[in-house]
Amino acid sequence: MNRVPWWNTELGQEEIDAVSRAIRNRCISQGRLTEEFEARLAELLGVPHVVCAASGTASLMLAYLASGVGPGDEVIVPNRTFIATANAAVLLGAKVRLVDVTFPRPVIDVSCIEAAITPATKAVVPVHLNGMAADVDAVARIASAHGLTLIEDAAQGFMSRYKGRLCGTMSRFACFSLSMGKLLTTGQGGFVACHDKADALLLRRLRSHGVLQVKRDANYDILGGNFKFTDMLAAVGLAQLERLQSRMARQRDIHRAYGQGLRGLPCLKLLEVDLEAGELPIQAEALCSERDRMVAELQERGVETVCQVPDLNRSPHLGNPQTFKVSPRYGDSILILPCGPDQPLENVRVAIEAVRSLAPSYRPLELAGA
Repeated sequence: MNRVPWWNTELGQEEIDAVSRAIRNRCISQGRLTEEFEARLAELLGVPHVVCAASGTASLMLAYLASGVGPGDEVIVPNRTFIATANAAVLLGAKVRLVDVTFPRPVIDVSCIEAAITPATKAVVPVHLNGMAADVDAVARIASAHGLTLIEDAAQGFMSRYKGRLCGTMSRFACFSLSMGKLLTTGQGGFVACHDKADALLLRRLRSHGVLQVKRDANYDILGGNFKFTDMLAAVGLAQLERLQSRMARQRDIHRAYGQGLRGLPCLKLLEVDLEAGELPIQAEALCSERDRMVAELQERGVETVCQVPDLNRSPHLGNPQTFKVSPRYGDSILILPCGPDQPLENVRVAIEAVRSLAPSYRPLELAGA
């Protein structure tokens, strides 16, 4: 049986050749290829500065550190996001305060933010989840009124748009991921986008133990770590950038195919991303009335799916045991159908046919009351 993978992204001969050239030219650790990659990303996003880091989590930690987040501080985070958004703050000694999300878009519920603010609050982090843009303008007004740093988590929002503007370009700091499950990948990696030259310099120092040149700078006067990128990763990223537009088109085609192919099924509903407004999904997320059963039965038919990550309030180390009204509707019901920027559309059609063949035996999805 030919199996349909839940995610498909390709690194081919172009990436192999790029890494080989980097090694032959002794571009191995962080150097000129990283600088070139940063410049290309900054130009693409239309921001003055991009600073690459070892991962999306490292990028978040750099942004938190540059914002002064530390022990005793609090950071406001939506309950629906990958746990890195919260863990990066907790690793710095801060506490996260979780707030609910909206329905049918799992982005931060702006109406819940002010109630979560305390004298210890230092930053608020709207997350552009799966290309669905958070209401950054509304969050920015609240952040400004309370003297909070606005940090966009755009790990899943690369090249997605909000009111015509690219996600990750509307705040003091915005964090992106370059892991395998992203539109643009270097295997692992991430970057921070910012507008202020002083902020960019601070990020570069924090990335390298508080200095710009570890063998040349004489004074280590601020706390930092080793969050550096590498030129070998940058070589992969530069090669991937050449296929960015075609990958974006494939992501849109996949979302449209699922939207058409799954329409009208009582047991399952695709989370709608506003393609016309410029939003760009990276995953094919659907609510299912009997998710775990669907995952198992699709697996038996050779179609691989995965469950979406759990709500953050289920993680005891975050210290947020309260219940939420809307978030559980996602955490208990979302599955990710076969997708990815190099997923063949034929695989998507196979997945659609498998879901439609199973759907009649499933109970209807209850959407009311969210």
